[in-house]
Amino acid sequence: MGQDAQMAQRPESIKRLDSIFSASLIAHEAIFEMHRELVADQPSDRTIVDLLGESAQITVSRLPTAAAEARRLAARWDEQSVLEPDSADARLRDLEAELDRVVPELNALLDRQREIAFRLRSMLKP
Repeated sequence: MGQDAQMAQRPESIKRLDSIFSASLIAHEAIFEMHRELVADQPSDRTIVDLLGESAQITVSRLPTAAAEARRLAARWDEQSVLEPDSADARLRDLEAELDRVVPELNALLDRQREIAFRLRSMLKP
């Protein structure tokens, strides 16, 4: 019971990292849906395709690359919280420091996805 309760309590820093990736995926899914609708009406508009491509790059490449070290530290914390609970605290501090460093870049990428969504939404017919 002790380990199960501990495993259920993911630290806020890991939840924060997870939420950034979830937000990007949700944004990209919405962008994809707008893209589909726009391409049906304007199949030759290259801007629509380019914006979808940029959103995809953010979700599958740029965000994971920027957060690679934070994700590695989060995975390490997951392991250590079960196998070596005493050393998990140090890993969590490392993760929090890494997030402090990288979150501005991750937020900028999410902001760009919001801009893409706004632009595509403005192109939709009412």
